[in-house]
Amino acid sequence: MNKARRVRGAKSLSIYLKTEGCPISESTIYRMMREKRIPYMKPSTGILLFNLDSIDKWLKETEVWG
Repeated sequence: MNKARRVRGAKSLSIYLKTEGCPISESTIYRMMREKRIPYMKPSTGILLFNLDSIDKWLKETEVWG
């Protein structure tokens, strides 16, 4: 069974996205969470997780070809 690729916290996600060529600030990540525009998990108070496979899929789904 494959282990899920996850990062904890908006700062870690921001760092990951920068390495993927898609820099998004922590404040923008929090705004997108409030607007339910980005996949995330909050299993308990104070714990914020992002599944990187879901984030990669989300990036591909939001890609715009112009």
